[in-house]
Amino acid sequence: MKQIQVTVPAGEGNELVKSLDEVVSPSQITHVKGSDFSLILITVTPNRTGFVMDHLIDLGIGRVKGRISITDVDATIPRIRARKQDRFLRRISIEELEQNVSSLTKLNFNYISMTILSSVLAALGLVGDDNVTLIASMIIAPLMGPFVALAFGAVTSNQKILREGVIAQSVGILITIVIGLVIGSFYRFTLNEPSAFIIARGEPNIVNLVIAIASGLTAGICFVSGTSLALVGVAAAAALLPVSVNIGIALVLAEWQIALGSIILFITNVICVILGCMVVFWIRKVEPPQAVKKIKARRTLRNQIIAFVLVLLVVAFPIVQTSVQIIRKWRYQTFANEAMNDYIRHLDGVIYPPEVVDVIIGGGILGGYTVDITIRILSTKELPNSTYTNLKIAIEGRAHHGIRTLKLEVVIIQSFDTSTSPRYVLPYNCVPLLNLQKLFN
Repeated sequence: MKQIQVTVPAGEGNELVKSLDEVVSPSQITHVKGSDFSLILITVTPNRTGFVMDHLIDLGIGRVKGRISITDVDATIPRIRARKQDRFLRRISIEELEQNVSSLTKLNFNYISMTILSSVLAALGLVGDDNVTLIASMIIAPLMGPFVALAFGAVTSNQKILREGVIAQSVGILITIVIGLVIGSFYRFTLNEPSAFIIARGEPNIVNLVIAIASGLTAGICFVSGTSLALVGVAAAAALLPVSVNIGIALVLAEWQIALGSIILFITNVICVILGCMVVFWIRKVEPPQAVKKIKARRTLRNQIIAFVLVLLVVAFPIVQTSVQIIRKWRYQTFANEAMNDYIRHLDGVIYPPEVVDVIIGGGILGGYTVDITIRILSTKELPNSTYTNLKIAIEGRAHHGIRTLKLEVVIIQSFDTSTSPRYVLPYNCVPLLNLQKLFN
């Protein structure tokens, strides 16, 4: 519940109370008359606050004359029920939104220290493939606030909030990348190859895009309804924090492809989060209270959203391409496994399942693409020469697409009889790679 306290000159109190009957019930209004001023107390549900504030501001209250204060009310007796038209779309007033968002853009000790600590945890989780540490970093990361401020400042044409949001977010991003560089430099000589978590953040796909858009939409809904951003901030941090830290780690490890993928993913996620917030603000009619600014904001908002969408389409193209390649790779791995199950599994001496099934997809998503498959099988006997041809025909028949190269490697396993005492004792009973059979066209 909210209580709006309005102070106006004594002679205007009665007229103001009559005009308020249009937006609230008379039972929700208390008029305290004084000799010089009148105090009007309006108790409303949070989703009705914006309507009352718009009405008061249109009358010049708080700008030309009088003062408005908004306070929280824990409970009222009797209980005030929300109107039916307000139950579905709930939004607090623009003044409350502006007050809340201004606190999210403060570049202070808490913001910087929490960004540093969360970045350190994220870096340690990435290099160590530690999911628990990575989740812990997302919980304390304060990255969501500046993004909401950017969207709010753009929608309401509030240059002050927009500028503060850009500064706070730029500092936060710079801190995360530097922490990634520092942590990565310590692990540079101990990591033989990038961890699975580092590689995953450098391979953007459509799932990352959906997470970022959902995070932005959820953040916008929580913000306009007055709900805490703490929980949705975890989802946003999942899309932003590990990726930005991963940029620094990949750079110091000289993994340029991973670094490029992380940069593309981070830019795309930033655009999606901001765009999601802006769409929610637009739907919920988050506009500046002044009539002149309101007209200006409406004129520029559509252009801003169109610009963000165009940039998103350009940046997201590599992500869509990677997602298509992943789907194609999964399909051909499935076809290869099905073909081997039909033509190789029953052969005498074959050790199933295969040791390696690797698929490489080349080409773009619009034109033709190439497929290269490598299969390694363990066997105690050599396989017939027809195995290669049968396997390739089976895979192509399932995929309805030709395979550029199929590399079939058969590793022969030889067992040794240890019942007799040899002159030299072998350290192992089975010695692999004694014979390597490669079948090609």
